[in-house]
Amino acid sequence: MQEPLLLWTLVGVLAGVALGAALKPAALGPQAIALIGFPGELMLRLLKMLVLPLVSVSMVAGVLSLRHQDDGGDGQRMRRLAHLTAAYYVGSTLLAILVGIFLVVVVHPGRGEPFDHIASGGGDCRQTHAKEVQQAGTHSGPRAGTTDALLNVARQVVPDNIVVAAVNTNVLGLITFSLMFGVALSSLGAAADHLAKQIGVVNAAVQRMVSAALWLSPLGVGSLVAASILRACDLLGTLAALGLWVATVLAGLALFAFALLPLLLWAATGRSPLAVSRQFAASLLLAFGTGSSVAALPAAMQAAKEGGCDEATVDFFLPLGTTVNMNGTALYEATTAIFIAQAHGVRLGPAELLVVAFTASLAAVGAPAIPSAGLVTMLIVLQAVSLDQYAADLAVILAIDWALDRCRTTVNILGDAYGCVLVDHLLQRRPRGGGSGGTGGSKQIPYIQLEMGEAHQLQQPQGQQR
Repeated sequence: MQEPLLLWTLVGVLAGVALGAALKPAALGPQAIALIGFPGELMLRLLKMLVLPLVSVSMVAGVLSLRHQDDGGDGQRMRRLAHLTAAYYVGSTLLAILVGIFLVVVVHPGRGEPFDHIASGGGDCRQTHAKEVQQAGTHSGPRAGTTDALLNVARQVVPDNIVVAAVNTNVLGLITFSLMFGVALSSLGAAADHLAKQIGVVNAAVQRMVSAALWLSPLGVGSLVAASILRACDLLGTLAALGLWVATVLAGLALFAFALLPLLLWAATGRSPLAVSRQFAASLLLAFGTGSSVAALPAAMQAAKEGGCDEATVDFFLPLGTTVNMNGTALYEATTAIFIAQAHGVRLGPAELLVVAFTASLAAVGAPAIPSAGLVTMLIVLQAVSLDQYAADLAVILAIDWALDRCRTTVNILGDAYGCVLVDHLLQRRPRGGGSGGTGGSKQIPYIQLEMGEAHQLQQPQGQQR
């Protein structure tokens, strides 16, 4: 499925760019632009509708499979997966932030007071987006610094109401509940086998729905790209003033995505980064076209499973990574906060840079469940180093943020994809004594797996007892 979907999604992106560029001189009104973007809006709504059942059911199914792949059911494989996952998330996010901080300090894109050189069109952009910045400020609180960012993440991880968490698309909270439910269910032994089998059936059905929905992505992506270009406010004027900052951000994302991540993948697994990138190409295009990691999650999970990654590893790693492992977002926010400080002549010392790095990583983790997520998280980083008096500059940055958002979202998904392949390889390479390290020869509950568009039931080994 990946090759035809990739081709048509690429056609959709190119068609969206062409349509947006062709209609840009016509200066269409908001209603006309909204109609052009409406197919994309419907596609996003459909994918987001499927994300909640996909994340919750696949997470439970993954935990059940992992627990029953352990010889003796002692949970060693699950613990090793959790440790490797956490190590990758922390390490890759820290690496991305360090790359961004290094480049912005060396290049110093804030020299020359760039915000004072915004053309008249840029001033219109400032007025256009000022209300969004003001509204975002109400969500971030009066002084939402590092402590507040940490507490906010903790509140999302432990929701007080699972129904409210689902309504607000609190993916972290849903993952917590799904993990607890999966572990509790697997501890019941043979008594839970029937329910575990039914969860596998539901998981297969949800994946079948996702496969069908993904075929709408070429039309939806083209629609969203065209609408974004038409909404862009004085793109050339803003680029002229903020070009060095934009180049710094893109250079950081490129260095991380095209050099450091591939080097890490190759060193750890020996696999070709180009081949892995091609495997996930459809999900990367979807991430670029929609600017949403959540929307690209179903395609990424499907690509990982079709590429040979263990289903349980994919079901655990990717849903969690989409929310927690936001490499591109963390790099962008750290770089932008330092750029704003430079633009106003504020020197940040090593201690302040450390605060920026820590807060950017926390803010990136908490972003998906916060209204006006990008603005709120940027305000949190600015407030952590007492730069919130310059928050109005975000109104100008928003004029070009729609394009950078797509780039950093693509890097987010690429980081998740490489991480999933890397962690799966390490799990298979490090068998326990007497075990295979994989699924072969290990105990398994009845589990439903999609292969080549058909559902197959994995047979329970004879004589298996819990």
